Amino acid sequence: MKRILAIILAVVMILSVTVSVSAQNTNLTYDCENGYSATKISHPETGVGEVDGLIEHNGENDRAQNYSWSSVGYGDYVYVGTCFGAIYQTLQIIAREKGMSFSELKLYLDCLYNGSLYTGDEGVSNTPSRSVIVKINTKTYETSIVYGPEKVGGFRAATKLNDKLYFAATGATPYLLEIDPNNSDATNIVCRSETPQDKSISTGIRGLTTYNGMLVATMIGNNGAYMVASSNPSAGQESFETICTQEDLLDYPAYHYMDSIFGGSIWDIIEYNDKLYITVVTGKNGNKQAFALFSGEPDENGEWSYDLIAGNEADGAEYPFGLGSDRSGAANLMVYDGYLYIGGYNDPMVALPDVLNGDFESLYKDLSSPVCLWRLDENDDIEMVAGEANEVFPEGPIGNMGAGFGSNMNQYVWRMENYHGQLYVGTLDLTGLLHPIAQFTNGDIFKMTKEEWVSQIDYIKQVIDHLGLIPASDKDIASTGANVELASISDNLDTLEDLSEDFEETDVTLDYRQQFLDLLLEIKEQYLAVRDYLSAEAKERIDAFLADERIQNYKYFVCSLYYMSKSERGYDLLVSSDGINFYALTRDGMGDPYNHGCRVFAITDNGLCVGTANPFFGTQVWLIDDQLIMGDTDLNGKVNIFDATEIQLHIAELITLNNDALYVADCNGDGKVNIFDVTWIQSFIAEAEV
Repeated sequence: MKRILAIILAVVMILSVTVSVSAQNTNLTYDCENGYSATKISHPETGVGEVDGLIEHNGENDRAQNYSWSSVGYGDYVYVGTCFGAIYQTLQIIAREKGMSFSELKLYLDCLYNGSLYTGDEGVSNTPSRSVIVKINTKTYETSIVYGPEKVGGFRAATKLNDKLYFAATGATPYLLEIDPNNSDATNIVCRSETPQDKSISTGIRGLTTYNGMLVATMIGNNGAYMVASSNPSAGQESFETICTQEDLLDYPAYHYMDSIFGGSIWDIIEYNDKLYITVVTGKNGNKQAFALFSGEPDENGEWSYDLIAGNEADGAEYPFGLGSDRSGAANLMVYDGYLYIGGYNDPMVALPDVLNGDFESLYKDLSSPVCLWRLDENDDIEMVAGEANEVFPEGPIGNMGAGFGSNMNQYVWRMENYHGQLYVGTLDLTGLLHPIAQFTNGDIFKMTKEEWVSQIDYIKQVIDHLGLIPASDKDIASTGANVELASISDNLDTLEDLSEDFEETDVTLDYRQQFLDLLLEIKEQYLAVRDYLSAEAKERIDAFLADERIQNYKYFVCSLYYMSKSERGYDLLVSSDGINFYALTRDGMGDPYNHGCRVFAITDNGLCVGTANPFFGTQVWLIDDQLIMGDTDLNGKVNIFDATEIQLHIAELITLNNDALYVADCNGDGKVNIFDVTWIQSFIAEAEV
């Protein structure tokens, strides 16, 4: 790790004389493409790169609330369950695995990320968890805490049943929390999971849905994953019955922390075509293996049985693990337009610790195989919507997007939503977490402000001091020199401003690295020709330098840099009106590069809410305006006689309205498009002309 740090520090110091200033956008409204817009409704007074986190802690915005981890809409309100310190908790595990103190790891990370990555509260050696459930009024933006703070990992899933809201809490003993929005948001724990005695068992439950009037939830116990269901969850623990066990799913679920995605076990569940569909994490004991897909349903006696759709063909699966995408360790689900959509979910968090050790193989394999999107029909036949051709789908995607939806950095289809007749897809973009490296290839290094450079160099000085690279007697001189250097940078900011406009070094830099790689291979070839004539000591040293594994790792590094050179920080949000062809509403996290993930959606009376994953300055919630007007079937922003004519032609089956048009054509909201909607438009026009 110190070797990687040394390289990065050296490059930072070299580039510290080429600084430009960029203004920060603090607008509360983000203009999406194609006429959409989004308004920030959490801490609307804060802007890009400023702390949000939905709530306050000790008088300041709570940066530790990293993710909107779950959400559900109810009337004017969006209820959001948070994840406390998402990356911070992972970093504590990494520190233990590497045998270093967390304070030392924090020092390095503060330097690498210029203090932007949340690594615990300032001055608190071991910050305790304080996850919460909040509600935000989508009209007034007023925010209040409904439940918590709780010493749990967070609230990872949410749904609605019988006018009550339900949240799944992770922790040593996971539980389901009921909220009654019609009774002053009264809360009640209605079901608790088993408490695993084995501390290596992951307790991060996440599957929560409704099925045929029942609440269905995933749980975890000493014998692995299981699922419970209740038609009256308000009645409490006794109302829940077990409907699925680890054995029912062929012992597939990987449920230990050392397993894929920290033991993701049963990942997602959803009702479709009168069945319950289930995605399962299967990679165990550090072995990478893609997800499995099951369906289940009860018989007339209420006994459940399960069918394997994607998994081991020897177990009867029609499709292989991951549908041919071997990097997708999990998958998320959404029903749209009569299909079940399946979004791939890679596991790049496993690759990041390897990167700190200078091993780029896993990272390259993840970046070269970004996420795909598939859809399943009522016959359980699957087709690829977005991706690249493989043995399972040799003809490739049926839509307009390749793997990663146009970016190799998209590693999760994190959530999807069906809203106003459109399918929304939110991603995780890995660029933010790879920023210490990516900034040198995609030009972000030239967009740093003067203040950011002052902070960066201060962090570098702290690391240099910690590593003992400057003798004690020289520290004052070194400090003076650094201050002089900072002053020099400050004096020359105006002169250097235009460098970012002329920045074209990305491709050149990559070319040089590729040339160096080619040179290494040529040197190795020449070395092998004379190797027998060299001394044993010389051969040992040169063999180590030119080892195949080392050169191969450099290949992985160069190829990873290529993907990073085309990257842009911030999640992607895509939308489709036909479930096949997509376009992007944002590629940069609503203008905030620290929003690395579009984590949750929630439908409210005032629009679609988007909750972000932001392990830097805290999660945010945005409200999307989709610009759809009831009755405007030709989507031109006006309601007139031409819209009524289109509905009549659709009723007569002379034309087919797309999903957007179908949504606004149902003017009276009865779930049908018929002559009454034509009458509604005619009345609307008549009133407008009066």
